[in-house]
Amino acid sequence: MKNAVIAVFVVLVLTLVAGKAQSVSTEMTNGAFGQNITYKNEAYIRVTNAEQFLNALGSGRSILVAKDTEINLTPMLNKQSLFRSQFRLWMPDVSDGIANGREAVVSEEVYDGRQLTIVNMKQMTIEGEGNSRLVVEPRYAFCLSFVDCQQCTVKNLTIGHTEEGQCEGGVIGVKRGWRVFLFDCDLYGCGTYGLDIDEARDFSLNSSVIHDCTYGIMLLRNTDSVHLNHCDFFHNREFALIDSRGCNVVFNDCRFFANNGDSKLFNIDREFYLMGCQIYHPTEMLGSIHLADQTGAKNVFNPNPLHPGIQQRALGPDRQKAKQ
Repeated sequence: MKNAVIAVFVVLVLTLVAGKAQSVSTEMTNGAFGQNITYKNEAYIRVTNAEQFLNALGSGRSILVAKDTEINLTPMLNKQSLFRSQFRLWMPDVSDGIANGREAVVSEEVYDGRQLTIVNMKQMTIEGEGNSRLVVEPRYAFCLSFVDCQQCTVKNLTIGHTEEGQCEGGVIGVKRGWRVFLFDCDLYGCGTYGLDIDEARDFSLNSSVIHDCTYGIMLLRNTDSVHLNHCDFFHNREFALIDSRGCNVVFNDCRFFANNGDSKLFNIDREFYLMGCQIYHPTEMLGSIHLADQTGAKNVFNPNPLHPGIQQRALGPDRQKAKQ
């Protein structure tokens, strides 16, 4: 009888230990890989830290940055032992992409640190649940860089740098690829431009704001079909604010105000479309405005960048506007 009691006690202890180990294992798994949830009737991976975010990236996935969460990507990107894995690459440069169309999450070297470069991803969504932020520390890094990606969407996020820089490092970079869309985003505080789009096809920014960027609002090169819809651009400075070469660009219901009045607003080398926009900028610094097709909705021009009649409107994260 005594031996039987001891045996039962041992079994109970082993069961408790195994259960505790399983619980710890589950917690570790959840800690590294986020939580699979249903959000807006679709499958998402909810993430709360950089490790979860990086592990969640992949073609066909929807990633949800949790409510009231700020994710600083830099500590993971900067430490090779933390970042490198079977699905992540540590590289000095991926400007020419990854051979054979391989998808990859890359920690790419920049002047003062490393940046996240997402390569060959398809049909991926990165979305904020509410008051959700992605930030990076290096002043010369892009916050998110997409190379050869297709049908990727960024929604409802505040994205920027912890400190402004110079010369390199925008907020969103897109090189080649097709149909990269941003909705309801706040892009801020970069060393160059809020958007740097190069040799892509069908890019759009919707119901979003770009502000406090050192060089200007956007740099566009050899991109077919760039649409800026219902956006505000303010507190940007230094060089040509909209710098575009070899692109087809449409501005619809956009506002330009409180930008550096000594900078040309438009430095665009071909006809572009301007519809229903409000432009608060010195008349002599409008740049290539003569190339603007204004036959659509009427545009409003005012030479005072700080006109007192400018009112805030519901744009950026956590706004129910222009959803895909």
